[in-house]
Amino acid sequence: MTYSQMWNNAGNEAEILYLEQQIMAIKKEIKRAKTAEQQEILDQANRKLTELEAKLDELEE
Repeated sequence: MTYSQMWNNAGNEAEILYLEQQIMAIKKEIKRAKTAEQQEILDQANRKLTELEAKLDELEE
């Protein structure tokens, strides 16, 4: 493996970790929004969750 490939993999690992943390935070926000019956916030959080999961799927491929 070249240095460039190792550097790229390290960057992907960091981005994957960041996305996983963001997904966990959004899931907590969704839970709070459901509890508080805040539909607008719930809709926004669900859209953000979909975006984050799509990015994560791309990186994991």
